[in-house]
Amino acid sequence: MRIFITGATGYIGSALSLLWTARGHEVHALVRPTSDRQELDALGIQCHVGEVTDANSLRAGMSGSDWVVHAAAMIDPRGGPEEMRRTNVLGSDTVAGTAFELGIGRFLSISSMAYFGGSARDGSPAREDATPQLPFPTDYSATKHAGEVAIQGWAAKGLQVDTVYPSLVYGPPGGKRGINSLIRLAVKGRLPALVGARLKTSWVFLDDLVDGVDRVMHRAAPGQGFLMTGEVASIEEVVTKVCALTGASRPRLQISAGVAWWLVTAMDALYRLRGKRQPVSKQHLKSLQRNWCFDDSFARQELDWHPRVLDEGLPPTIEFLKNL
Repeated sequence: MRIFITGATGYIGSALSLLWTARGHEVHALVRPTSDRQELDALGIQCHVGEVTDANSLRAGMSGSDWVVHAAAMIDPRGGPEEMRRTNVLGSDTVAGTAFELGIGRFLSISSMAYFGGSARDGSPAREDATPQLPFPTDYSATKHAGEVAIQGWAAKGLQVDTVYPSLVYGPPGGKRGINSLIRLAVKGRLPALVGARLKTSWVFLDDLVDGVDRVMHRAAPGQGFLMTGEVASIEEVVTKVCALTGASRPRLQISAGVAWWLVTAMDALYRLRGKRQPVSKQHLKSLQRNWCFDDSFARQELDWHPRVLDEGLPPTIEFLKNL
């Protein structure tokens, strides 16, 4: 099978590329001019230099593919809202439109639970048909939603689209990718405080997400969307588990995301004076004011998918992060 993937150098995209090459598939990847492609080259993946917003740079690698998997996204809000919109919305529209133009058989969008803007305030889990929580808390959430709407516009024209909505992704490799950065701080005992500690969110192990994506490609009918979100737990619960497994000191201070927002605002001038960026963005703090609690039973039932629980996923993650 020939697969064309965007975002192949990212946390999820690189893990998918590794799986597919191990299974003997022909993998082509779109890479930006500045991307580090050493790992892809070592796997024998054919790289095509370009941008997700440039249809001309997509065509050579995409032509003749059985699947197009769109995993590229801009996550860091400090790049600016316009650049994020360009990548996440225009890029998604361009990749899907090019696939439609070339008559690609199947298209898989790696979206995010950010598409939904959060889940209900009462902590009840949301499903694939949930109404988005408006207003969107971050530019990332708003642009992931708009990008998926753009892709579904091409689906309405005949492109056969499936969608996966991951939650917080953790697990090796990638010490600072996914939510590993938070877990690593807890492993090292360097978390000064917990913000929004008791709100509910969903956590999925990287290998399980990759397995789920592969199951969509081999088992799902066109036109389906799957939450792949794993276990629901608060940040406080996850950090408590990490500290129990490592003996690291548990953060004593808990503050609300609202209070943290004002503290970050007050420190802005100091960081600018020192020529540095805030380690935590204000937009991220807005997302910590909401639950991100989802029910992925549809993927479990339809795809016979069985993601591991945190008690199974955290130990190998901790062992990996200890050595970084």
